[in-house]
Order: sequence, then structure tokens, then C-alpha cells
Amino acid sequence: MQAKTPNAADLLSGHPNAVYGVAWSQNGRLIGSASLDNTVKLWDATSGKQLARLPGHGDGVSAVAFSPDGKTVFSSSLDRSIKIWNIASRSLVTTVAAHSNFVWSLACSSDGKSVVSGGYDNTLNVWTPDGSRKQSVGVGGQPILAVAMAHPRAGGWFVAGSKNSNAYVIDPDATKPRLTLAGHNGAIEGTAVSGDGKTIYTAGQDKTIRSWDSRTGKVNRVIDGHASYVQSLAISDNGRLLASGALSGRIRLWDTTTGRLLRVLSGHTNTVYSLAFSPDAQRLVSGSFDRTLKVWQTSTGQRVTRNPSRLLQARVISSAERARPTSKIVQNSRPRAIELGTE
Repeated sequence: MQAKTPNAADLLSGHPNAVYGVAWSQNGRLIGSASLDNTVKLWDATSGKQLARLPGHGDGVSAVAFSPDGKTVFSSSLDRSIKIWNIASRSLVTTVAAHSNFVWSLACSSDGKSVVSGGYDNTLNVWTPDGSRKQSVGVGGQPILAVAMAHPRAGGWFVAGSKNSNAYVIDPDATKPRLTLAGHNGAIEGTAVSGDGKTIYTAGQDKTIRSWDSRTGKVNRVIDGHASYVQSLAISDNGRLLASGALSGRIRLWDTTTGRLLRVLSGHTNTVYSLAFSPDAQRLVSGSFDRTLKVWQTSTGQRVTRNPSRLLQARVISSAERARPTSKIVQNSRPRAIELGTE
């Protein structure tokens, strides 16, 4: 059941510090990453090519989110701000003074009309996409470590996971939670909402994942399996797969219908802080404190890499060409494409 990951070059590589946030654009073309190196990076989701490096935050970047039209990316930071970036021009649109302490979590609604952020100032703030604040909700008197939003056709509400071991369900334009989800023993580090809005998933320091009825707040299922804190959660757009990342560096894939463990993904050497599925649910991207981003095939659990055999072939050809006469080196000096594969 556990997928083996031999040593090979990761598809995405380039952050010199921990990766705290990842996101996959709704058109499937881009992956965004947020790092303690104070930058956001944008990647071609197919080739792994780095398309943009977005500096500007004054401290580590904690989370990243795409607008549904793929034109904008939002980032939150320990510098207490949210930045809004234009993807086409790779430029900063505006900086929002978002919270009075670290901004730790961020999500954008699937209709692009709302952005929600959670901070260490114990508040959850809701914004319009241009950075104008719509409302502020104080929940639980503790830092908000994770946020997720229901689809607008399911009500457009959001769920916030708190350091105080509770999660809170807040309706649009509300000033206080509609439901308090109590049951975890320890901080809630991950939240997710099913596409139909019927189920909420939470995970945290008690090493469990819980599914809840979003209408009643009752627990549907408690999922055990991790041997260490669960730090991140993601659900596929089709609602069939749930991914959880742990302090140990391991990722688990679950069947949401049965709660059955499908496979374990091993490859990270430290905490997995963030996860995101591709829109077709065929791939999963993970970001870790080990400074790496990894992309996985969900059907096999194999890690998507730059094919090591092709890299070797490219080196051999390059060496052979250096041994040829100069005129032939010039004639054959066009760059060679390096193919991508899975392991």
C-alpha cells in the first residue's frame, strides 16, 4: 500500500526555505507555492518550469490561492499582509494590511467573489477580490490556523480551524459562527469542504481526521491512521479523494465514501504543511518544511519527477558532442528537451 519513491529530481524545485502553501489553478495549468523564503512562485503544472518568482513580502509567505479565472493569485504572510498579484504581468496589484498578527491561512471562493483569511490575531476576515474588507469575525479567542470555503451553490459559507481545538462554520455576512465543531483534542491544522457542501473535514494535533455534517455539526466519522500530528488537508474537486499530510512527512490518501486508506505517499523528510489536488484529481501537489514541493500521481501514489534516465541520456549526449570537432559542436548545439516521467 505504501508507494516507494526512489531518489530522482522533483518536478518542481527552487525554494531555499520551507514551503508552507500550495495551490493548483482551476484551469489546471498553474501551481502556486508560498515559502518562508518570502516569495511566491508560479510553476507550469505539466513541465515543472518555474514561470514567475514574486518577491515583496517582508516575512515568510504562509499561503497562496488562485482566483477561479486564473488571472490573479493571492498570498498571505507572517508580515501580517495579503498581497494581490496579476498573473499575466507577474506584477503586484496591491498590498492589504490584513491582520494585526501573522496571517496564517487563506482561501478564495470558487466564484471569485470572496477571499477569506485567518490570523494569529484570533480573527477571520472576509475580503472582496480587490482587497476591500467585507467583515471580520472573532472566533474562539485563538489563532485561526486553517480555512476552507463551501461552493456558492452550497451556501458559500466557510469553516475555520482554530488553535483551541474547535472548528467554526460561518455563514456569509454573519458576525458569529453558526456552528461550533467540537471533538478534537488539540489544534486544528487542516480543513476541507466537499463540493456539495454536505461534509466538512477537519484534522489536527490529535492525529485524527473527522468528517462532520455541515448542517447539524454532528460527527459522521473519525479517521485514524497517522502516527503524528496532521498538518494539512485537501479534497479533490470530484469529492472522492481526501489527502492528509503529517508532521512525519507522510501523506495519506483516503476514500471519502468509506473512509478507507488507499495509499501512503512517502518522500518528504519533514512536516507536510500544504496539499492541493489538480482539478481532474489525477495529481496532488505537496509543500513541506523540508523545502521541497512534490507532485504525485493519485492513482498509483508515484512521485512525478524529471525522468532520471533522460537526464543521464542528455549528459551522455552532451559529453559526446564536446568530443567532436568544433564545427559539429556548433551544428548540433540546439538545446534538447528533457522528458518528464513518473516513478
